[in-house]
Amino acid sequence: MKSRDFPIYIILGTRAQFIKMAPVMYEMKERGVDYTLIYTSQHKENILEILEIYELAKPDIIMFVSDEANTISKASNWTAKMFYHSLCKARKYLSKKGIVLIHGDTFSTWLGALMGRIAGCRVAHVESGLRSFNIFNPFPEEISRLITFTLSNVYFCGSEWSVNNLKRYQGEKININGNTLIDAIRFALNKKKKHEFYFQETPFALVSMHRSENLFTQRFIDFIIPTIQEISILIKLVFTLHPSTRERLKQLNLIDQLNEEKNIILHDRFNFIDWITLCNKAEFVLTDGGSNQEELSYLGVPTLLFREKTERLEGLDENVVLSKFNKDIVTGFINNYRHYRRNPIIPNHSPSKKIVDYIVRNHFEK
Repeated sequence: MKSRDFPIYIILGTRAQFIKMAPVMYEMKERGVDYTLIYTSQHKENILEILEIYELAKPDIIMFVSDEANTISKASNWTAKMFYHSLCKARKYLSKKGIVLIHGDTFSTWLGALMGRIAGCRVAHVESGLRSFNIFNPFPEEISRLITFTLSNVYFCGSEWSVNNLKRYQGEKININGNTLIDAIRFALNKKKKHEFYFQETPFALVSMHRSENLFTQRFIDFIIPTIQEISILIKLVFTLHPSTRERLKQLNLIDQLNEEKNIILHDRFNFIDWITLCNKAEFVLTDGGSNQEELSYLGVPTLLFREKTERLEGLDENVVLSKFNKDIVTGFINNYRHYRRNPIIPNHSPSKKIVDYIVRNHFEK
């Protein structure tokens, strides 16, 4: 399908963005729709692996080579360089006017949107309209979203609630009835090649903590880690180490301490297919991730969310409990986690297909 006259640019930087946009790129590949993948290098771990799972090509453009932004200093350095590239080199990377697809609520999101506007492209925001309505919680994601909304022309929203949150912003709002993560989960569950792990022989729960608003606050030391240790007395916990989490635990000299806990297993981050498979088999999941909340809501797995607020509605008060860092809420969940298990709800429709339908209909069938 011709796309030279109106190129499609996809700007991504984080693992979560690649996981959620891989189904969109896969749908484009299946239809013969060309696109240019631009990689900001915000995250590095597992990125190529995600593309390989879908048999997608490597990024066409890597904006600059950098280390994983897994510490405050590295993240600050990456942000400064990325901001320079976005302002000064946008027309180099986006050499012809077209449409720029960006995703989510990271620095790569709004900097990609900024590049698109500078280069005279249309900017389409995937997973748009999410709000916590608290500018400092989650931070900086809520600010990133507000900036992105002002820079976008097209908004792909997962629900009417998300659409309604964008009333004050000009542009076209499209309800794709769900998150592209639905397609990623369906792909993972249908994948035949799955690994078996030794800890699956007995009941286990999963832990995934990586948000800066947790890692770099005192409550990580005073509440989160002690709570994880207390829960491990009752059940085996598999603690997945995101790059930022691993570095923070090292800085706090907590790696050895956690390794000494007989019921805590520190494990490198799993690939997406293994993660979804393990979530399905876990007794429950302790996490602070918004994407985790979404995928676990579809799977129906009991989930305790270590956040004060969430911008997502998926699973709340059903299989997902917001901890609010309240000891009573945590204890209530752990004592009754089986009560929160739900049957999986994985819709048959494809949000990724709806995104590609829109692009083809509006830019290639005229």
